[in-house]
Order: sequence, then C-alpha cells, then structure tokens
Amino acid sequence: MPRLLWGLLPLATIDVVLFLVPMVIMALFSLRFSEELLGLTGRWTVAHYIKVFTSEGIYLRILVKTIVIALISTAACLLVGYPFAYFIASTSARWQSVLLTLVIMPFWTSYLLRVYAWTAILGDRGLINEALHFLRITDQPLSFLLFNVFSEIVVFVYLYIPYAVLAIYASLEKMDRSLVLAAMDLGATPVQAFLRVVLPQTLPGVYASIVFVFIPILGEYVTPTLVGGMSGVLITNLLVNQIHALEFGFGAAIAFVIATFVLVLLLGLRRSVDLERLYVG
Repeated sequence: MPRLLWGLLPLATIDVVLFLVPMVIMALFSLRFSEELLGLTGRWTVAHYIKVFTSEGIYLRILVKTIVIALISTAACLLVGYPFAYFIASTSARWQSVLLTLVIMPFWTSYLLRVYAWTAILGDRGLINEALHFLRITDQPLSFLLFNVFSEIVVFVYLYIPYAVLAIYASLEKMDRSLVLAAMDLGATPVQAFLRVVLPQTLPGVYASIVFVFIPILGEYVTPTLVGGMSGVLITNLLVNQIHALEFGFGAAIAFVIATFVLVLLLGLRRSVDLERLYVG
C-alpha cells in the first residue's frame, strides 16, 4: 500500500497544482467585486454569475454558440476522421507508418502559423478565390469564405482532425477482427457488421476523440481571433475582453462556468464508456 501511495503521489501533485488550486483561485476571484479583487478582500457576491446568465442573454447566447460550433466541428472531425482511421488500420504495417506520419506532420509546424495560413487560403485574394477566378467560375471573390463561423469550423476541423484520427486508430488496432469475419460468415452485410461489431468495439476511440476535439475547441482563442471576424466571436473572446478591461471577477466567472461545463461533460463521458479500453485493450 505505501508503494502504491508513493506511485500515485506525482499524479496527485499534478492534479492538485495544475487543476484543483487554479479552480479554487478562479472560484474565489469570481465571487469578489472586481475593484477589490487583487487583494481578495471585500464582500462576497454572486453578481458575476447572475450577469453571465442574464445581461439580456448576450453571454449565454455566445456560450451556446460556442458549444454548437464545437459540436459541429467535432462531428465533422469524426465523420472524416473515422473512415480515414479505418483505412489506415486496414493497410499493411509499412503503409500505416507512412500514413500516420502524414497525420502528425501538421504538428511539426507552429500552431499560430497553421491558423494564419488559412487567411491566405480563404481570403479574397487567397488560393481558393484566385483559382476560381483563373478558371472563370467566379468574377468576384467569395467573401463568405473568411472571417465568419464557416471559416472557424473549417480551421477547427483542420487543426483537430489528427487527434480524432489517432484516437480512433488506436481503438481500431485493438479491435478483434475475427468477430467481423464471423459476422460476415453468418450473413451480415458490411453495414450491419460495421454497426453491430466494429462501431461498438471502437466506441472508446470515438469518445476519446470527442474529448480531444470538443473540449479544446471550447477554449480556443487564436482561431476565432484570426479567422472568425465579428460573426465568429466565441466565449473565450469575451473572457479575454473582460480581463483586458480589468473585470477580473466577471472574467473568472465566465472561465469557471466553462470549466464546470467541461468537468460535467467529462464525468458524463466517463460514466458512458470505459475509456480504459482504449489503452489496455
């Protein structure tokens, strides 16, 4: 038992220092008036939380909008990433190495540069508009390609689809393929074999993909700032604006609401599927 406790000590220390302590500090900040915040003195208040959920619904609408965009982006990553991960898992070991290298290659480039590069692709004089003009498909640039929700989702999918592919691939590699062959021998169609055999066995990878994609998008700031424009403002943009305006209490309240939502989501996923299967088979 002492050896087990010593083994858990590093993980417990990381959880306390990097999660529990910041959450407590954030909660304390969110319950103080901003003008007295730096010294953590003054009266307690829940006014910041009331403002989040009232204020004519502005902040709540932006929060819901952020969640919807994250859901759409996550769904797109799954729809594109699952077939690609399945294709990788179905190839030979040599081709798997090549394809997995291609999947992780974007990580070798700066995150900021990858986001900024999309302004050169989707802009009025970007690669897509110039190609359409050269082919005489359009006379005017398609302005809806950049600085809106559409461009945000496109960039989110580009940034996070490698996480979805890798998580689903790891789950596919641990799948018992003999069950698929048995189902086919018993007369199951390819669709039936996928829905009743393959998909249930790879659900841990799907849920892991949701965690790796959906949750980081909720905290995205760089992408909506560079390619979102005014119509693509997300809750993190409002949070940063509050910090810049020295409204630390209100900013902390927004951050605490987001963190609480993420924690509830993680607990729900933990109860829905055994994510340990992704690692132990």
